[in-house]
Amino acid sequence: MGLERGDGFERLVGRWSAEQHAAEMMLSGSRYLAARSGAELVGFVLLQELDDAQGCATLRRIAVARPGEGLGPGLLAAAQDEAFGDSAVHRLQLRVYPENERARRAYRTAGFVEEGLMRGVSRAADGTHRSMVLMSILRPEWLARRAGRSLSRTAPSGRVRDCLLYTSPSPRDRQK
Repeated sequence: MGLERGDGFERLVGRWSAEQHAAEMMLSGSRYLAARSGAELVGFVLLQELDDAQGCATLRRIAVARPGEGLGPGLLAAAQDEAFGDSAVHRLQLRVYPENERARRAYRTAGFVEEGLMRGVSRAADGTHRSMVLMSILRPEWLARRAGRSLSRTAPSGRVRDCLLYTSPSPRDRQK
């Protein structure tokens, strides 16, 4: 995924190989949402564990081609709609590096609550361990926020409406 190759991306989000993404796409509980502007991939979100028996899904990755231009909030809203929409998901959680202030602000703005610091939970490529902040939003919180915003899947800046949003096949579609 070219979006994960940008400057500073690995330090703030991490980096997966094409093989890791391909394997993830085959899992029944995983879903990718991709935003395209024409032929260009301008952002994506990876949701995991949408089929978790406890109703606890994970927003594992989010990447945008040009951070700070307003696409991220729309992708976050689309990811929440996808996770909570037609599923039994009760909780959507994520982990973020403490120093990724831009992401933490965006997640808080999108309704996620910081729950605490997970010490030494992530192993970097050099073998060192890094801490991460655990954040989540619950279905009742999402429903309350959703009632207060447009159902058009746009961020307040409206940037997602300029892009086509695609989702990977659902587990039901994969079985057909």
